[in-house]
Parts: sequence; structure tokens; C-alpha cells
Amino acid sequence: MNGSNILIRRVILISFAFAIISGCMNSKKDGLINILILSGKNNHDWQKTTPVLVKIYEDSRLFTINVTEMPDTLTYNELIKYDVVVSNWNSYPDSAFRMTEKWENDFLRYVKEGGGVVFIHAGACSFYNWNEYHQIGIGRWRKDVTNHGKLTKGKIYGFNRIHPVTKGLRDFYIVDEIWEKADIYPGAKALASVTATDETDGHSINEKAVFVNHFGQGRSFFTILGHNERSLLNTGLQTMLLRATQWAAHRKVTIDVPLCLKEIIPSGGNNLRWEQSDTTLGLMNNSDIIWQYNFNNRFHKPYFHPVTVKNSSLTCPSPPDHPWHLGLWFSWKFINGVNYWEYLNDFKWNEYQMEIGRRVEETGYKSAGITELQKIDVLKNSDFSADVRMELQYHPAGGDAVMTEKRNIHVSPPFSNGSYFTDHENIFNPLIDEVVLDRTPIEGEPGGSYGGGYAGLSIRFNQDYTSPEIIVPIDSEKYEGVYSINKKNNWLYMGFNTLTGEKAGICILQNLKYTTPTTSWYVINVPEIPFFYYSPAVIYNGKIVLKKDETLHLKYRVWILPGVTGKEEIQAKYDEYLNE
Repeated sequence: MNGSNILIRRVILISFAFAIISGCMNSKKDGLINILILSGKNNHDWQKTTPVLVKIYEDSRLFTINVTEMPDTLTYNELIKYDVVVSNWNSYPDSAFRMTEKWENDFLRYVKEGGGVVFIHAGACSFYNWNEYHQIGIGRWRKDVTNHGKLTKGKIYGFNRIHPVTKGLRDFYIVDEIWEKADIYPGAKALASVTATDETDGHSINEKAVFVNHFGQGRSFFTILGHNERSLLNTGLQTMLLRATQWAAHRKVTIDVPLCLKEIIPSGGNNLRWEQSDTTLGLMNNSDIIWQYNFNNRFHKPYFHPVTVKNSSLTCPSPPDHPWHLGLWFSWKFINGVNYWEYLNDFKWNEYQMEIGRRVEETGYKSAGITELQKIDVLKNSDFSADVRMELQYHPAGGDAVMTEKRNIHVSPPFSNGSYFTDHENIFNPLIDEVVLDRTPIEGEPGGSYGGGYAGLSIRFNQDYTSPEIIVPIDSEKYEGVYSINKKNNWLYMGFNTLTGEKAGICILQNLKYTTPTTSWYVINVPEIPFFYYSPAVIYNGKIVLKKDETLHLKYRVWILPGVTGKEEIQAKYDEYLNE
């Protein structure tokens, strides 16, 4: 590129097999929305938040995404290539900083003629002596007036029921940095508010949080939300950002309100029905999904997702930090030294490495070890329970099978309180003289790590969830800290507050007649990321060696529980399970 063009250090152009849309912004009435993310400088951690923003837009499949870390090089001729500019950039604390006169005139011309601009959190904290920019940017930090406390859980409420950005949303919660007394441009329209209470001193906050404005023919959006990658993972905030970008681009807002954020309208009773395809089996209630089992898709392992209660999905499939985590699923780690857990791709989720995402979209996720579905039989029962019987083989990529599995899953019908359970039976038989089931070494072993030891049935929970709670049958067996492992309980429950504030959780019950002495509960509890995971890690305490004539037989029941529960209720379910 020559000096007259924009210098884009890293360009992310997400096409997903769509045609690349070109031409001036006002000539594009349909097709992908072309956006430019401003990054490279911010008094916040833009190195982490910009990749999150890229993925948010990428996953919607409605945008082409470009990123520049040198917004000062933009000209009018470059700007008009984009429908919307998304600002994750600021000059703060240099409030008096200004661009060149030409740059400012070009930017104003772009917006006046219909360009859209989206500002996230501190993304409008620039050019404090430039009033037109404040009108476009809407909100900024005002020295000695604006303030905030620690990251806290806030409730987003009071949505404008008419505006396309917020129409149809219901109240939700977010963990974020909540600004007080932000410098909001007079006349900007507020679309939603936030209220929060600081847990340390009890100080209450109630502020407008989401805004839109116009400048000439241009549209702009600003929110005080979105301080870090944790807040940007929030489904409610993502929904507003995507809808706001469509609106700022003068497009019809087509991003639907996620099921978990739609108003629950009583239907007058259940209307259960099956939804089945070549790769899924799901149970629906009216238009709402209760659960779905997925097989033979790009993740190449069977798994449950979503697993819902009251329209809220408890499970998280393929999160950015660990894309091989698949909601509620079973996977081995090493079989005869070959990795069946992680994928071969280098998933370092930084430096805008979204090229990997495109390759995976085209080719699927691949591991060194393949979990291959050979046969599946599905029985949909009249009471809306289901039985799924599968035959699987395990083999190195391009190699012969070393082990077979018969996997039997029974899903109960939903009960009147919205709870239900899944029964899991796994029967493994070697095809060769010896199969060694192993894991990453744990602490105290050569090359060991505090993050080692995992394998088997696992749950990765929704990243919207907050306030994790762990219940176990023995009170002295506390699960504290990031990693809680090497516990021998018969069952374990992990529950949360959902995105909209209700309680829900999942409990795994072990059938001790069908387990191994090497099993320990493995819990990860990191609210900051968020990273909520647990498993009865079947080989945590040591590898398993199976000879050709031996069988490994595992059984579990997984209860999906809405509302508040306790030890006595779960213990009763465990006793009932063992006595069946």
C-alpha cells in the first residue's frame, strides 16, 4: 500500500463463502455490511477486546470486518468503503489531542453523508475540544465528574420498545465497569439504563447506558458497557452491538432477540414436538428448544447443546478460549499417546488470528485422534423421552481403529417444573492387544500441571452466567479456588444466576458400580473470564490400561435443574438413581 492509502496492519476479511461487497456505502442496500474497527490505542485493553469484537461480528455472518491500528491515516475515500466504523480506539487521557484539519473534515463528511459509527465504552473518549465529534460519539469520560467502582453485576433494563436496536429485549444482567455521570451529548436518545449496587460499600448506581444520535444523514450508537472481554462475551450486549451496527448502516435490523432474552409468554400449556435432521435430534416446546443432541457435524464429536431451562441455555459450545469444549460431551484425552481432546489447529485467540476460524468453517475441527461415529439409532418415545444408541470407533487420523464404544443415552421427558435428566452409558472395548487411556500429567508427576488430569464426561457452562454455586454431599469437601480436583464425591452440582437473573444448574450423578478408582471430580471456576467447567474425570488419578479382552463400562445421570436446589433434594435424586 502506498502512503495515501490506509495502513492496515492486520486485515480480517470474513467472507464465509459470501461474495465480497464493493462500492460506495450508499449503493449497498443488501448483502454483507462492510465495517472497519478502529483499534491500536485505548486506555483499556484493546489487544484483548478487539479480537472479541471481530469474533462477535464474524459469528453473525452479516459483516465483512476490517481492522486498522492507524486510524489517523484514514481519508474520505477510504472511509466511504465502509458502511460503519466501530471505534475501540481513543486518545484518552490526552483530551486535547486533535487529528489534522483534513482528517476531521473527511470524517465529518463521511458521517454527514450517511456513514454509521458505533462507539463501545471508552471508544468515544477522544477530541474533547471538538464538539461535532462529541455529538457523533455521544458519551465520554468527564474528568473529576465521571467515576466508576470495581467490576460489578449490573441490571440492564428500561429498553426503548420501539427503537430497532432494543425492541423486544427483556432485562438482563452483565458484569461490567459501570460508569456514573458520563458526559452525554445533549439531545442524544437513551435506549436503556443500568442499575447496580457496589457490594463493597453498598453504593447504588442508576444510569442511562445505551444511546443513539444523528449527525446529518449519519447514525451513531454509544454504550457505556463493554469495558473488557468478559463484558463483551455477554449475549445481551452482543445483541445490541450487532443490531446497532445494522441500524447505523441504514439496514433493516434482522438480528433476532435470542431466546433467552425474549419475553416469556405463557402458551396455555406444553406443545412438545420433535425436531430432527441428519445431524441433530431436539425436543421443542412450541417454538422454544428444550435440548438438542448433535452428531456428525464440524466438531466431529457427539454433544448436547443447547441444554436449556426456561429458555436459557446452560451449555456453551466451542468457546474462544477452548473451542474443543462442546457443551455436555464425552471425550478422551490421550489414547496410546494420541490426542483426541484438542484440535490440531493453533488456537491462540489473540493477534486477530481469525484466519483459523475461516479454515475451520470450511474444513471442520480435526484432532490427531478421531472419534468416529459408525452407527446411530434414534428412538423418539410417545412420552417425549428419547433413546439414542451409537457405535463409535477411535483411531489416529489416517490409522486403524484401536477401540470401539457403544454409547447409550436416554433423555427423560421434561417434568412439570421444567427439570429433566439424561442417562449416559459408555462401553469401551479394545481392538488391539493394549489400549492406554491417559491424560496430561497432574501436579507432582514429571511434567505435571495443575491443569492436568481431565478426560471423560464434561460440562462447559454458559459464559453469560454469574454467581457460581457448588453443592456436594459432604460439607467438608469444599470446592474453592480456580481448580478444585481430587475429590471423591458421588455427585456434584454446579449452579448459577442466568443472564436474566433466574437460578439454574446441572448435577452429575455417578453410578459407583460403573466407574473407576481413578475418577476424581475436576472443577474449574473462573468468574473473571468466565470459565465454568466440571467433570467426573475418569483418569485423573492414573491412566487406565485395557487389554484386548477387557471392557470399561461407565454410567452417569445428568440432572438439569431450574430454580434453587439443595443437598437433600439432590441426594434424594441420587438414591432414586441407584435404586432403579
